[in-house]
Amino acid sequence: MGRVRISLLILGLALAFTAGTSAQNAVNVTGNWSVTPSGETLANGTVRLRQDGSAITGAFGQTGTFEGRFEPGTLQVDANWSDARGSGWMTIVFAADGRNLSGEWGRPGSRPSGHFDGVRAAYPSVSGLYYVNVTGSGEFTARRISLHQLSLDVVGNYGPGTQLNGTMAPDANSFAGTWKSPSSNGWIKLQFADDSKSLQGTWGLVPGTEPAGQITGSVLDTAQLGVKGLWQIASSGAAFGGDVLKLDQSGQTVIGAFKNGHLQATLPRGSRSMFGTWTDSHGTGVVELKFSADGMSFRGTWTRKNKNSGSIIGKRVIAATPALRQ
Repeated sequence: MGRVRISLLILGLALAFTAGTSAQNAVNVTGNWSVTPSGETLANGTVRLRQDGSAITGAFGQTGTFEGRFEPGTLQVDANWSDARGSGWMTIVFAADGRNLSGEWGRPGSRPSGHFDGVRAAYPSVSGLYYVNVTGSGEFTARRISLHQLSLDVVGNYGPGTQLNGTMAPDANSFAGTWKSPSSNGWIKLQFADDSKSLQGTWGLVPGTEPAGQITGSVLDTAQLGVKGLWQIASSGAAFGGDVLKLDQSGQTVIGAFKNGHLQATLPRGSRSMFGTWTDSHGTGVVELKFSADGMSFRGTWTRKNKNSGSIIGKRVIAATPALRQ
């Protein structure tokens, strides 16, 4: 009887330990996380995690990746990272509710180089207007898709008399739903990039059947680039003399002043290219400037009415005081 009791006790402890381990590892961390670093920075912003059982993989920055595994019976992941800077170790500890994390990282055989804290992104936001290319049969055709999101629910349209309805996955950038036009209807599945600025997917007619076509697209950027301020310039010819260009901006309209001359141009919303006309003591003509993605420099060309032309480059002047930026 004594041995039986001991055996039952050992079995009970083993089952209790197994149940506790399963409960602790029940957290699923797949999804996007917003990470804030302290100390030396390894990752900042969005970190993408994928969980398969106790195994974890992640991606950060342009080339960064890491792989690890939950320690048995804990919410701690020991991992190895690598990116363009090299490789090293990483430790992540998740909160029991799976909504927060904290951790540290370092290089091989060294003390921690930095720490980080993170919170799970509540859900991806895909509201916006997307330019799309649709392949397949003609039942579903679109050049633009407009989406509006409320929590995980998404509605939209892709033309007059059309409807899109569906939901986003809570821990991934995927959408599953239906489409409807005046003459047909069916299903649609979309996978969005982590920044929600591009998409790819498939569509079909009868639920459960093979896709009838594919969809790719990117968001229509409607942001207005701001170029107001002082710019240091250099020109390859007589036009645009001097070394300073002052730009003033009202929405898409830009006016500028430079030595013995001025310009008037248009900078469309969502564009980095400005087109306009210029006038100075040497004549008049047209000008095109293309600004860098960060809005801190430009390259362009100018043409005089007599067909003479030249190049112009510019760099934004970072003024010492706000008054100088007016």
